[in-house]
Amino acid sequence: MSQITHRPEYSQMLASIAVPVLLISPDHLITYANDASEAFFGRSRRRLEGHRIDEALIFESERMNAALLAREGDISAQDMELKTPYGVIMVDINISAVAKEPDWRIAVISPRNGGREHIGDQRDSGQQQAMGAPAILGHEIKNPLAGIKGAAQLLARQVDEKSRALTELIVNEVDRIARLLDQMQKLGRSERPELAPANIHLLIERAIRSLRAANRAMPEISINYDPSLPDVYIDADGMVQVLINLLQNAIDALHGRLDGVIGISTRYVMSGALRDTDIDRRAIKLPVEIAISDNGAGVPDHIVDELFSPFVTTKRDGQGLGLAIVRKLVQQMNSRVLFERDHALGQTTFRLLLPVASGKASE
Repeated sequence: MSQITHRPEYSQMLASIAVPVLLISPDHLITYANDASEAFFGRSRRRLEGHRIDEALIFESERMNAALLAREGDISAQDMELKTPYGVIMVDINISAVAKEPDWRIAVISPRNGGREHIGDQRDSGQQQAMGAPAILGHEIKNPLAGIKGAAQLLARQVDEKSRALTELIVNEVDRIARLLDQMQKLGRSERPELAPANIHLLIERAIRSLRAANRAMPEISINYDPSLPDVYIDADGMVQVLINLLQNAIDALHGRLDGVIGISTRYVMSGALRDTDIDRRAIKLPVEIAISDNGAGVPDHIVDELFSPFVTTKRDGQGLGLAIVRKLVQQMNSRVLFERDHALGQTTFRLLLPVASGKASE
C-alpha cells in the first residue's frame, strides 16, 4: 500500500464544500463561513463572521431558533423553513459538536430543491441538462418535419376542397411543432450573450410597442419610472424578449377583466446580489429593479415552486416555455428574476434585478 505524503488543508476542504458551513463559537458567534455561505446569505464572509448565529439563521419554527442557542446535543432537522431577505426557503440543517471541543459547533445547511427560491442560486443542473436535450435533437426532428410539410403542400394541389382542410391542418401542426422546437432550442443554448450598457426605460418602451402591435386589446398600463437610474449591463435584445414574455403573461392573466391593470415600475435597491464564480468569486450587485405586476387571478399554489420550469403553465393553449425562457435569459445576463403573490392586494409581481453598467461590470 502506497503511503500518503500530502493532503489538502482542512480549510481548503471546507471552502470547497458546495453547501453553507459555519463554525460557531461557545458564545454563539460565527467564527468561520465557507464560500458557499457567502453566496447563500448574499453577504461577504467579513459580514458573517463575528455575528451571532441566531442573527444569520432565523427559522419559522421558534423551537428551532431556541435549539440554535441551547447547545444540548447535536441537531439534525429536515424541511425547515428558513427566513431570508428574499423570502422563506426550505433547508435541511445539521449542527454537531466539534470533537474534543464540545463547546464549539459546526452547522451545515443544505437548501432543498437546489435552493431555487434563493436569489443567490437559481441554477438547477438537472433542469439545465433537460433543457439541453432539445438543442441536440431539434435539428434531427426538424428535417422530417420539413418533409412532412412539403408532402402535405404538394398533396393539397391534388385533392378536393373537403380534403384540403386536412392538408392545411397537417401544415399548421407542423408549423406549430417547429415553433415549439425553436423555443425549446433557445432553452438549451449555453453560449453567453454579448452584454453592453443599455437604458432600461427605452427597452421597456420597445417591449410595450411590440405588444401593442400584437394584441388587439390591451389592459391599462400604469408606469412609474425612476428617471435617475443608471444604464444597466445586459443583452438588450434578450432583455426585450424577457419583458415581452412577462408583460404578455400579465395581459393573458387579465383577459376578460374590465378592471385589469398592469403596473411597471423601476427603482434602485440595495439588497440585490448574485454570486458568480466566473468573476473573481465575488458578489455582483444587482441594484436596478424592474417590477411588472397585474391584478389577475394569480398562479395556483401547487405550481408556484415550479413556475420557471419548462412545460409548467396554467393556459389551456400554452406550452409552458415563456417563463423558462425568461429565467434562462436572465441568468445569462448575470441577473435574477423573482416571483411574488400578494393575496391581500390580489396582485402578482415579477421582479427583475439587474447589474449597473459601471466599474467592473462595464470592463
